[in-house]
Amino acid sequence: MDFTSKNIITTAAVTAALLPTSSFLMQESQVAYADSVEYRVITGDDVNFRKGPSTDYASLGKLNKGYKVEYISETNSWSKVKYNGQTGYVYSKYVAQTSTTSNTQVKYVNCTSLNVRSGPGTSYSIIKSISTNTKVEVISTNNGWSKIKEGSTTGYVSAKYLSDSQTSSSTSSNTTSTSTSASKLVSYAKSLLGKPYVWGAQGPSSFDCSGFTYYVFKNCANITLPRTSLDQSTYGTTVSKSNLKVGDLVFFDTDGANDGNVSHVGIYIGSNQFIHSSSTKGKVVISDFTNYYNNAFVRAKRVL
Repeated sequence: MDFTSKNIITTAAVTAALLPTSSFLMQESQVAYADSVEYRVITGDDVNFRKGPSTDYASLGKLNKGYKVEYISETNSWSKVKYNGQTGYVYSKYVAQTSTTSNTQVKYVNCTSLNVRSGPGTSYSIIKSISTNTKVEVISTNNGWSKIKEGSTTGYVSAKYLSDSQTSSSTSSNTTSTSTSASKLVSYAKSLLGKPYVWGAQGPSSFDCSGFTYYVFKNCANITLPRTSLDQSTYGTTVSKSNLKVGDLVFFDTDGANDGNVSHVGIYIGSNQFIHSSSTKGKVVISDFTNYYNNAFVRAKRVL
């Protein structure tokens, strides 16, 4: 066999050996960078969130039953997921697909003007706005957003602004009710002062920042917020810092230069102060809007 023939065979063998790897990488890439975000739910308690797809890798923290994670891909029985801004791996046995409400329901708009969007989030374009007591068909609800049909229009609205019946209360009574609710919310939040900060925790004995706001609103106001600070920052009505009211959620970029990315959340309690679970202080504390927090402030949301 001459050198040329030998060279051709060797090249072919190397190419064949590389093909499975290339194919795998292509599939992995296609899964990891799919156009739509897929969410899954943790089904076990104290599940390790690891740096890599094996028990040999260090744990980034614990995830508990019911936590929602952003699913990326799966390798050798390990699911690559994103939670609270961090990417890691969870044993696939403890990760399941989330369920969404599939039965069509009739509901009514409970705010003055509600934006119908092309997708489930405030980053999507507005299709139209609908007014108080407008009747809509709810097709499905997931992660705080309802897919609805109103007339010939199908789109997405914040589930917070839909009720089972029409509203008839006056503006003044609504304002009084909101003020009372906010006062109770702040009192409840203050009862948790000093509870330790633990990443990924949502109470009752410890919290991370978004776990604290999630717990307070759910247990005091019966409002289920999204679980992470980033997702919470898309929920409710945006208000300016100069128009803050007691009970508003305040969001910050604490990871460096303020480029609009949300990494921290607290609850405004009035007098230029907010209550939050601070990783720096290691517990639930009350902080002033100092120069640091003024510079780190990104946005505020009103959900009461």
